[in-house]
Amino acid sequence: MDPEDPAGGTEDHAFHGWDVPVPVFSEQDYLDLYTPVSGVIAADQRKEQVDVDMRNEEAAVRKTPGRHLRGPQDSWNIALIDSARGSNSRTALLCTSASRILSEHGVTRAESSRSVLWARAAPVLVSDDLLFRVSVPWLSVPLPIRWRLDGTARDLMEAVLETRDQRALSGHYLMKLCDSEEFLRSDDILGSHERLQVYQKFASDVPVRMMLRDAADKTLTRDEEDGDGQMFHFKQVLVSACAFNTIRSCLQEKLDIYSKEVNALMRSQGGVCVSAVVDSVSSVCEQMCGVTTADLEEAVGRLKRSAPLARTPVDMSDCETALVTLHQALLKLLHIFFTNFDLDFRGPEVPDPPASDVRLNTHMLQLDLTGFYRLLPDWVHGYDHFSVSCALTHCGRSLTEPVLCENISTSLQMHCQIHCSRLLVFPVPVRELPYESMLTFHLLGSKQSRNPELLCWAALPLFNNKTLVHGTVLLSMSTQVPPRCPPSAALTHGHRQPTGVILQLGFPDSEQWRYERASARPGSVLGSPACEPACEELQKRIADVSQKHCLSLLTENEKVFLWSRRQVCSSRNSLLHLVLGSAPQWRPQDQPEIYGILQRWGLSCEEALFLLSHEFHDQFVRSVAVQYFQQMCDSQLEEFLPQLVQALKLEWDSDGPLVTLLLSRSLRCIRIAQQLYWLLVDALEDWLYKSWIRQVLATLKHCCGRALRLELQRETRLMDLLTHLAQRIHTADKNKRKDVFRRERWKIASFFSDGVSCRLPLDPAVEVTGVNVEAFKVYNSNAAPVEVSFITADPLGRSYSIICKSGENLRQDMLVLQIVRLLDRMWRLERLDMRMVTYRCLSAGRDRGLVEVVQDAVTLATIHQEWGLSGALREDTLEKWFHMRNKTKEDYEKAVLNFLHSCAGWCVVTFVLGICDRHNDNIMIKHSGHMFHIDFGKIMGNAQKFGSIRRDRTPFIFTPEMQRFITGGGENPQRFHRFVELCCSAYNSLRTHTPLLLSLLQPMLAAGMPDMKDVRDLQYVHNNLRPHDSELEATSYFTRKIKESMESFPVKLNFLIHNMVQFSSSRRSEPLADSRISNRSNIQQAVIQRYSCSGKDVTYELKLTIEDGFVISHKSFAQFETLHKLLQKHFIESTLPKFPSWFHMSFTASRRMVLLNRYLKELFSGPCRGNEYVCSLFLDRPNAAGKSEPDAHLRPQIQLYLSYKDFKLSVMIKHLKNIRLSNGSCPDAYVVTRLRPDPHDQSKRKTQAVRSNDNPTFNELIEYRNVLKLHGRVLEVTVKSRKAFVAATNVVLGERVLDQEKWFPLGFSAV
Repeated sequence: MDPEDPAGGTEDHAFHGWDVPVPVFSEQDYLDLYTPVSGVIAADQRKEQVDVDMRNEEAAVRKTPGRHLRGPQDSWNIALIDSARGSNSRTALLCTSASRILSEHGVTRAESSRSVLWARAAPVLVSDDLLFRVSVPWLSVPLPIRWRLDGTARDLMEAVLETRDQRALSGHYLMKLCDSEEFLRSDDILGSHERLQVYQKFASDVPVRMMLRDAADKTLTRDEEDGDGQMFHFKQVLVSACAFNTIRSCLQEKLDIYSKEVNALMRSQGGVCVSAVVDSVSSVCEQMCGVTTADLEEAVGRLKRSAPLARTPVDMSDCETALVTLHQALLKLLHIFFTNFDLDFRGPEVPDPPASDVRLNTHMLQLDLTGFYRLLPDWVHGYDHFSVSCALTHCGRSLTEPVLCENISTSLQMHCQIHCSRLLVFPVPVRELPYESMLTFHLLGSKQSRNPELLCWAALPLFNNKTLVHGTVLLSMSTQVPPRCPPSAALTHGHRQPTGVILQLGFPDSEQWRYERASARPGSVLGSPACEPACEELQKRIADVSQKHCLSLLTENEKVFLWSRRQVCSSRNSLLHLVLGSAPQWRPQDQPEIYGILQRWGLSCEEALFLLSHEFHDQFVRSVAVQYFQQMCDSQLEEFLPQLVQALKLEWDSDGPLVTLLLSRSLRCIRIAQQLYWLLVDALEDWLYKSWIRQVLATLKHCCGRALRLELQRETRLMDLLTHLAQRIHTADKNKRKDVFRRERWKIASFFSDGVSCRLPLDPAVEVTGVNVEAFKVYNSNAAPVEVSFITADPLGRSYSIICKSGENLRQDMLVLQIVRLLDRMWRLERLDMRMVTYRCLSAGRDRGLVEVVQDAVTLATIHQEWGLSGALREDTLEKWFHMRNKTKEDYEKAVLNFLHSCAGWCVVTFVLGICDRHNDNIMIKHSGHMFHIDFGKIMGNAQKFGSIRRDRTPFIFTPEMQRFITGGGENPQRFHRFVELCCSAYNSLRTHTPLLLSLLQPMLAAGMPDMKDVRDLQYVHNNLRPHDSELEATSYFTRKIKESMESFPVKLNFLIHNMVQFSSSRRSEPLADSRISNRSNIQQAVIQRYSCSGKDVTYELKLTIEDGFVISHKSFAQFETLHKLLQKHFIESTLPKFPSWFHMSFTASRRMVLLNRYLKELFSGPCRGNEYVCSLFLDRPNAAGKSEPDAHLRPQIQLYLSYKDFKLSVMIKHLKNIRLSNGSCPDAYVVTRLRPDPHDQSKRKTQAVRSNDNPTFNELIEYRNVLKLHGRVLEVTVKSRKAFVAATNVVLGERVLDQEKWFPLGFSAV
């Protein structure tokens, strides 16, 4: 299947009017296009010589119109010429650009270094130590070495070589990760590699391999055949080169007939052959979509008039002159056709008019609406008349009122053609038009009294290749839905194939007007010291307006305000794109000042992204933004590829700065080339820009080299097999899916026959050589995704599993995961480790794609289902599940902290992005405690509904069971304080990066996502981030959201309903994860050896065998029962052996001993084997492992944050701890504050009450305004419960208590 049509759908490539079959463009045909440039140049030179001779001959004919002009028979021949660079200047520019990029990045000695896939770099450094298992050529088993991550790979290799006294040879080796084909840079810090940070996050061992530099895999290296001697053929862009060859032969056949008839007419002495010549000309026009010109029609009429039955020499001279005129008109029509439509062949050249500076053009813009060709019969017969609306815009802004051409009667049509010849005039001088001005034409149909209906449309850039459009223009009109974004030049590539309705326009062609861009105006006062004394109120107002961050969120009045105050705006109080986007006009006379502002403003990442959005078409502005990304390293640039690919839709020329950047980086970095390829394949689904994206994709495949091109073809075939399997299963009946699955999975296995290897589209660093057929799995959901486990190329590497989905749009998943990766990196740079788990996701076309599987992770629904249907309503599920998966106390505590951090991070992400459909099958948890979310099909608050009831009714998912797990069932309530603080810190950190987040989202509005369509989605995220709030206000706001999430019962009900739907599906028991076990305290065996009786009391002698011996203890039956009850609090009851109850056993001690031994055997051979908690219960007293009693003498405290600014005292009531009533019960606490002295008793403020909690969290902001000074003021803080006094303190206000989070002790007497 063609990689450019990944969805496998059929596309009608046969042009209307050109009834020819469309042959398949084979892979060999594609590879044959790569011919040495010398041969192409020689062929072009021969063809150019033919053109020169033909033009000279035609010129001679034109100079002697009165002579007898009959010459050789081939003087009337018109030969179509093969053109490697296409049929016009646009196609030639594309080919030239590709050749230039190749020449600038030719094959050199450094190419082998570029072919090595280096591990991604991360700006965050980690310094822990990890256990590296180093595989070396001279040992059969890996060498374990514990090494710190603040060292380099060279240091590690030197330490390994030191064992053989070969330390000096470290430069001959490279270190590769066994789980992928990534190499570690020898001189970079180990902790700076992204992949090693993942190992560190999960505390995993790192399998690496030392190998000689010369043995490194360089199979994707470009060779000499891929150098700058390879010309880019425009034929590679066409959907089917063979089809276009057939089309060319049909047109050439008609031209040969024309030549034959003309020669026959010249040989005859009468006019009997004139009709045959006219018919041949009509046949040629029919092959060119029926297009004709006024000159051609006039020439045909002149020929008919000069065709008497009997001829004299004078008459023959007039006839030959008419033929010359006809021939010239036909040549001009061919030139018009090939100039407007992008083909791989052309006719004879026609000279262009002389060039002039467009600044000298004082005329108004005008054009002639000539006519329409190949109108649909249903339109012609179904509408009374047509009308055409023509809009002149720049960046979506109208430069004039649209010009409407009405009452084009359908009765004027002939053979589905209408010639109207209407003059359209726009009241704006040509010299005042911006370079990026666009004309948009809408053909409307009207019948009776109904409103006009849009039938088709077309867009045309006024300038292209620095030249004003001139002469006759032909456009193929589109029947697709017009784009929401302002039209750009890239959009018009879809109008450059002769299909559908053809619009003919006429522009003045007496001169070729050239455009020269203005330069920046020197001496701009922007941000100069003279502007600094500006009114503080003005500075604040500018900052407030700029808090909207997006140009589309500003009102017109706010734009006028910013532009009027542009001299006061700077990076300290505003954003560059807001100031530039507020400019009312972008005329050439306005550009010097705009460019001056741009050049004097320090650019940031978010501003560069905004400047590449649809709101900025100016090519100079965009080139400055591209320069920012040129300075990024490959790893950083890769993170922004999705946005940059969308920005490609706004490029003006084939050699634009962004196209050049992406193609150049693809030659430098295999990872960027592969990811760019799949992003472009996915972008092909946008029909409006498909022709333009296809050109970029063809250029990429040409530039990347033969080896990588073949690798991409293998990846495409593998993707086709995977999605075909997923689609077959998705469309099959549920009861037949297993049969389809068993039958189709072998096709994927056969792909790897004969030793074929392939890199995965998800990650080019993962090379696979086969699949584990037995590990295939089909998930029980509506989409029925398929999990495939691949065998990696390195024998020491672990298997790599992916999920293949069909029928789901994964673009939103890609976007959300990209944002999560960037936020995680941003948080860690600010020393806020949220321990986020991210994974790779790839959308590869129409509702298909791949998702990486995170190992050792289960859904929350799976955990709930271990308790049956009631599991979703319990609050101890997570606590018990983690106890069973973490056998030591150290591992369990780490799991709690990992869960606390990762849950906080995902709470912030899901709230800000409005991620919905958060049932328990979309929340996953690893045994290590890391929690993460999956399936982002509903974002921006677009929740599913049951009728009119929203399914997602909380800001995010944080349930009481999660709180119970974090706090240990209430034993560590301060951990909940820490969770709240982490959430608020992450939220406030994200708020400071609001422009970056919005700049990532805005380019994706046109990416075809169901929940990302317009500016309202940006407004939703902007509202959630609350950029106008202070940090204290935002902290208080997000704390309320946490409480709102905890108190919502519908979340539990949603979990229960989902479990009821999924519970009938078969569930596999999840294996318990291995965990480190303390050898010293691990019980190997527990056996009751004997018992002794003392009256009614029976004591059992228990022998506990441990690693270094055994321990004897004595326990009664009641103590065994107490131990079992304690186990029930920590483990799932169904996994524990049944304890021998009194009514199920004999009263004899011997019988009890037998049953107890059976119980102990099942206990220590089952899920409790090696669990440190279980061992501590048996080795120590039961009370030692039980819940410790709270210390009654701990003093209560309150945490406050006080700040004082602009005569306003802000008091953040954060947390209380150790608050108890006099009877020891938990209070319904709330805090009352007063600012003393308070003679009028008006300073009383209080918080909301927190029910039944001895360590409540408030995070409520209390403000006192018009506080002129703090000296001598005291803040009285009182804690109450149901109006009863609990505790209090006085805080003397001053510098020592301001701007810090501080705990204050509380007293038990009123103050």
